[in-house]
Amino acid sequence: MTRALDDWFAAYAAELEAGDRPAILARYHPEGAWMVRKGVPRLLDFAALTERYLGAAWQPPARFAWADLRIELVGSAGALAVGQFVWERANGRRELISYTGLLLRVEEAWKIRLEDENLAEILRPPS
Repeated sequence: MTRALDDWFAAYAAELEAGDRPAILARYHPEGAWMVRKGVPRLLDFAALTERYLGAAWQPPARFAWADLRIELVGSAGALAVGQFVWERANGRRELISYTGLLLRVEEAWKIRLEDENLAEILRPPS
């Protein structure tokens, strides 16, 4: 099962880097998802998630990579992901972001119910 989740997160990373907005949106729970930014939790319903990812404000990364992502099953229908990712913006700024996600099984597919993402550090450009 964890191999399937490793593949799930690898595909999610590829979709983020490709800017595949519909595929990214399809990864979220149909009832919405909790988004935690700077310690503030907000429950976004699926309509708000649709606006977030299909609207003009969200911009995909120029590059995306998971860093030390750990995945643990939580019961038979849940998975916890904890780690970090590197998000490179179009202007070259690279950010290391902490990540905690909770995925739930919905009709045999993993769906994001919670994501907590916070800036850990701004990375220096490679020399």
